[in-house]
Amino acid sequence: MAAPSIQLRFELQLRGSTDSADARIVVGQSRNQLRELQLSAESLTGKPAADGQLRRSGGKLIWNPPADGGELRYRIRLSHRRSARDASSHDAWIGSKLAIFRGDKAFPVTAWRLKKGSQLHGVLAVAVPDGWSVITPYLPDPAGHMVITNPGGRRARPLGWIIAGDIGTRRDVIAGSEITVSAPRGIRMERVAMLALLRWTLPQLVPELGNAPAYLNIVAAGEPMWLGALSAPNSIYVNAKRPLISENGTSTIVHEMVHVLLSDLKTPAEQDWIDEGLAEYFALRALLDSGTISETRYVQTIGSLRKWGSKARSLRTTSSTGPVTARAVIVFHDLDAELRRATGNRSRLASLVRDFIANGETAELQTLRRKAQQLTGQEPRSLAPASVPGFE
Repeated sequence: MAAPSIQLRFELQLRGSTDSADARIVVGQSRNQLRELQLSAESLTGKPAADGQLRRSGGKLIWNPPADGGELRYRIRLSHRRSARDASSHDAWIGSKLAIFRGDKAFPVTAWRLKKGSQLHGVLAVAVPDGWSVITPYLPDPAGHMVITNPGGRRARPLGWIIAGDIGTRRDVIAGSEITVSAPRGIRMERVAMLALLRWTLPQLVPELGNAPAYLNIVAAGEPMWLGALSAPNSIYVNAKRPLISENGTSTIVHEMVHVLLSDLKTPAEQDWIDEGLAEYFALRALLDSGTISETRYVQTIGSLRKWGSKARSLRTTSSTGPVTARAVIVFHDLDAELRRATGNRSRLASLVRDFIANGETAELQTLRRKAQQLTGQEPRSLAPASVPGFE
């Protein structure tokens, strides 16, 4: 007997004149497969309504849909600042001409209660004002439905970056992945140059780290969006002012592409240096191996990061930035060199990381040390306490 199926439809209506949007989650089922759905109520406005039972508990909205399906309706504020003191630090923005936000901001599902063996199938529908276009992390199927496909077995709910408004988009197929780069018309955004950079570097990254998603959505904007970059499943946000390659030889967009490729790598929250160090190191290697930067430039960059990273007194943090990330890059640079040297280039950092992903094992300092020692036959100097402060 086929597993019971739950059909989910996530609908969003953007108004353009307000930073709030109308949302609806429609559940199609026949045997009470979806027992309960929980959402964060932090950004909800007004009074939500639903078929079945609906209640608030603390900061959560808890919905128990009818056994034969039903719908939940609510209004949600989408604009959000990373810093309350900085007006140009938004990581979600709805204005009169532009909307840019993550799908899980509009549909903030935090927990499910399902009948064992149930299968979830989801589609996304975004309605926009006249004259607007919309790009999501999902490609339409032949019937025009945006079927939700998330990497790593993630459940079928909207994730990743969505952009809508008067936008311009360029597309290309690179290393087997269809990539779109979208930004508002009228701002300086080098869409084709970004695709060219990825055409050089992504073929270096994919064989090392694994398959790229079938479809990747890159969105960009200027103020009031945050002057940085953020990756999400099947998608990347990058501020339009970020250079493709910085003066120090690093690349924000290639760094974020590594995060996408390593989205299934498990790491402890307090060891964010592992995520950020791997992303920056593999991005630098891709720039070098593709010939995008010279070996001289690469050596200079590593030298600068080594000097900067020497200021880090501890790598134990939930948010790796500045000297901590620089120190992390050097840790992985030196570990890669140790692995290559000890195994005659048969093993390297990329193969070690792939092993973590394949086995579903958490990559933390102790497991990194153990696996590296198994490959080299000795304790790795690059992961010694003196090299990784804060974990004595």
